[in-house]
Order: sequence, then structure tokens, then C-alpha cells
Amino acid sequence: MSIQAMQRGVSGMRLAERKLAASAHNTANMVTEGFARVQVEGVEAPGGGVDGVEKTLPAEQSPDPVAEIIEQKSAAVMYRANLRTVKTATDMLGDLLNTRG
Repeated sequence: MSIQAMQRGVSGMRLAERKLAASAHNTANMVTEGFARVQVEGVEAPGGGVDGVEKTLPAEQSPDPVAEIIEQKSAAVMYRANLRTVKTATDMLGDLLNTRG
């Protein structure tokens, strides 16, 4: 069970990284003429956890710096929450091995 929790936590961390990278890309290209924003959304992975799906938004949708800051902060919180899951699963597995060892 704790190995699955670690795998799911890691998949959540990967999703957070992709969301942050997409938002950073949007921020860096905000003033580029004709730039189309990208957005990463989480979808349930077949074996558990999450995968990221990248979508390109219409170019006429103007970039919003405030929305990108919120997206970046949200990705950071998501990353930390999933990291905590991985740490807890690691501790549980360590306790289990110490008990049986």
C-alpha cells in the first residue's frame, strides 16, 4: 500500500512540475505576438495517480499575469502536498521494514 502511495505522490509531483513549467512558459512569452497559451490539466492515470494533459488555448485569449501567478503558486502547493505524501509513505515503509527486520 505505501509503495502505491509513493507512486501516486510522485505522479502528483510530476503534474505539479508540468503545470509550473507551462505557466512559466506562458509568463516568459506573454508579450510575444501571436503567442498561444498552454495549460496542463490533470487526468486520472489508468494504474492510479495522475497524468498531465497539455492543451494549447486559442491565441486570441490574452495572457493574464495574475492568473499565471496563481497557477504557479497552486502548482507549488500541489508539489509540496504530494511530497508530503511521498515522505509519509516512505516513513511507513521504513517502520514496516524495521518491525519485520
